[in-house]
Amino acid sequence: MLQIGVLALQGGVHEHLDAVRGAADKAKIPISLRTVRTARELEGLQGLLMPGGESTTMSLLLQKNSMLEPTRNIPGLFGTCAGLILMAKEVEGKMQGQEGLDVMDVGVSRNAYGAQIDSFESVLESEILPKMRIPFIRAPKITKVDEAAGVRILARLPKSNEPVIVEQRMPGRFYLGATCHPEIRTTRVHEYFLRALAAALKSA
Repeated sequence: MLQIGVLALQGGVHEHLDAVRGAADKAKIPISLRTVRTARELEGLQGLLMPGGESTTMSLLLQKNSMLEPTRNIPGLFGTCAGLILMAKEVEGKMQGQEGLDVMDVGVSRNAYGAQIDSFESVLESEILPKMRIPFIRAPKITKVDEAAGVRILARLPKSNEPVIVEQRMPGRFYLGATCHPEIRTTRVHEYFLRALAAALKSA
């Protein structure tokens, strides 16, 4: 049984809880699921989902609650929007005092698609998503993908060809990041995460 948590400091926590429950049911992967607000609640987790929100606030709360290091030690991480910003090794527009997890070999630019009023939806060119409109809300842009480090692009915007969902596989570890919010519309990306994490743990 996979031990899965959803970071519940802010953002779309309930959407991720619903999506991962549905994903586990569809993928027939047994999970134990809990919300996470403290370092103690990170103990024993194999996978952690990090919702969107305000990345500076989230990073400061992780630092204040001594959660950065134990989060880095979790073998499976899936971040959407602000969650991806926390995971990225390179962040343009990082605020003073903002410390991230620095685990995924990608670069991102905060709020690069504009403010809340500039939010939009788009069908993606993707190998893991059906043709449906996925929301982008105050979204960052992925500016760098280190393919040599094992990062792979799973979805792009159709007109600009910009990457919007990326993965990184390492022995015993799996990272997934999205600039968009698939959890609002589908469980498909969460299914992909659970299957890839289970495979990574099995091969460790």
